[in-house]
Amino acid sequence: MTGPRFTPDTLRPTAEQVAIQTATDKYIVVEANAGAAKTTTLALRMAESAQWGIPPEKIIALTYTEPACDALRAALKKLGVPHDTARRFRIGTFEQFATSVLKRIEGGAPDMLLTPQALRPHVLAALQHVEDNPEERHPDHLLFPAAGDAMIEEFLQQSLHLKGTLQLDVELEEGGITPDSAEALGRNYALLKAFRVYERQRCRGSVDHPLFRGPGDATYDLAQLIWSGNLERNAPGWPVGIRTLVLDEMHDMNQAMYVILDRILDTNREAFFCGAGDRDQVIHKVAGADARFMGTALEDAGRRKVRRCPLTASYRFGRRLAQGASRLAGKPYASNAEADTAVAVVPYDRAGLCEETIVAAAQAWRAENRRHKMAQFAVLLRHGYQSVALENALLNAGLPYITAGFDSYLVRPEVLLVRGLLAVATGDFSSIDDPDTRRRIVEAFVFFGDVTITVRDHEQEDAPALMARAVRAVTDDPSILPMFFENQVLRNAAPEVRRRLEAAVAVARDHTGPGVLPALLQALQPRELAARVLVGVGPLRAVEANLAGLLRSAEGHASAAAFFQSLNQAERLQRERRQADCLVIAQVEATKGLEFEHVLIPHLRQDTFPDRDTPFDEERNLFYVAITRARERLTLLVHAQAPSRFVADAGWKVPAVAQ
Repeated sequence: MTGPRFTPDTLRPTAEQVAIQTATDKYIVVEANAGAAKTTTLALRMAESAQWGIPPEKIIALTYTEPACDALRAALKKLGVPHDTARRFRIGTFEQFATSVLKRIEGGAPDMLLTPQALRPHVLAALQHVEDNPEERHPDHLLFPAAGDAMIEEFLQQSLHLKGTLQLDVELEEGGITPDSAEALGRNYALLKAFRVYERQRCRGSVDHPLFRGPGDATYDLAQLIWSGNLERNAPGWPVGIRTLVLDEMHDMNQAMYVILDRILDTNREAFFCGAGDRDQVIHKVAGADARFMGTALEDAGRRKVRRCPLTASYRFGRRLAQGASRLAGKPYASNAEADTAVAVVPYDRAGLCEETIVAAAQAWRAENRRHKMAQFAVLLRHGYQSVALENALLNAGLPYITAGFDSYLVRPEVLLVRGLLAVATGDFSSIDDPDTRRRIVEAFVFFGDVTITVRDHEQEDAPALMARAVRAVTDDPSILPMFFENQVLRNAAPEVRRRLEAAVAVARDHTGPGVLPALLQALQPRELAARVLVGVGPLRAVEANLAGLLRSAEGHASAAAFFQSLNQAERLQRERRQADCLVIAQVEATKGLEFEHVLIPHLRQDTFPDRDTPFDEERNLFYVAITRARERLTLLVHAQAPSRFVADAGWKVPAVAQ
């Protein structure tokens, strides 16, 4: 080992970091605790390689998520790596890497269908094919585990896991899928048959020229090409001459990603590898994420000798939070932070108290002194729908905010649908004066109406082109919205959908006063409307919660029109304030790799966080991620009668509610 050649501008690396930065071992795996600066350490490793004269183009960084890519770029900038050098590093997710390689191989890109709604018709076709197959040899075993949209949700989750694990490629013996082989794999026989049909339809019989790709499919398709031996060593787009490869979020790697990583290392034998992860931050098990790939996989029967390096001490947070993280994760934790982190456990026992507490804390944070930036004040939510009441409370208090991991409820499709229906009914477009809002309203009409746009004399244009034409027209001139609603949405919608939309518009035209909105929603029956186009229990629950929050928000306004005018004003203020210093409302998953001075986690109730519909160990990891984002303060808002067990697991007591 020699001394480092790269000296960062803004920090003095620890002995652990220097050891990783300067190690001459070919393969390094970094076992990091949360807050121990693993991303910064990987950035140091990249900067060191560049300082040794390796061209930045020969240095690759791979991650699981795009926020991790952003965090790595930010770390390089903070270390003082010259901009011209940093921009030449090849930083991307596994999915982006696979997409780039496949595009060169295939000579183009297939359609991207990235939502369950877009994939729904293809899933239904595969399920129907399996049910109707007259040549099925085991019809008595065709027992699907659910029905309707619940079946589609189950299929997509199982499909994501099958692709991430490559289970059928790795474990299925020759002879195809049988009830016995499905049982041996721990899978439902009917679902496996449907998966095979779906993949044949998606790939049109050719794995390297698919009809479309969904989430994670590029990684899966490239891994399959490699696993089956069908990817040539000199395939176009495949990286050669790589000298340094770093991997962040190694704990979330799945089998498909590992196959790609293994091939990169195999075809770039001169490359130095450094991967870093935290086994307690695995939150993507549904996609096959498995911390075992941080284990002995790289050694691969002695082919590679791996050195393991620790990053043990947190520099993000202090002793008390480190002790809680240690108890929760069941592993040693130290803190080298300059100051301790204050941990406050605050009970609540009624609706609205979480929001009141957050507003008071945000106002106090802003008032304390000028060194506190609002962007360092973050509220982390387990579910996006929990933001509705919070956003209203912040808007009423004049506190600017931005959201991460979900849209503001002001522009969620179901809310925009209602805003658009009211505008159509009244002919008043002053409450949708922002062009982007009008664009989203057109998209909400088409989505919930489940319609395909048609235009005379433009039959040769495809659906996306016609949609873009309609969006441009309404965006430029909102007075066109009623005509679009009449000629496109109502004309092309299914009869039962048309009846609901017409009934809602009639209510908005004929009623006045504060009761309009409840009556409009009663006529619209939004849950039934959403059930036609949304897949899964979670999204439907979110629609109901968002609209219930909308109704509560409208209470006290003289009319629905007055309420939506106030929403429009709030939306305008939010657009203006976003250039200023705003607090952050984020879903926990969106904050991996990030940190804030003050973190608040509300709604810590046993059936909410942990969520009753998610595996317990994944919920524990999410809570671990959430609490370890804090630097100076952590505030936990815990239900007094049904507290989340995670609080006690971390060793923190819930005080009694003050009388």
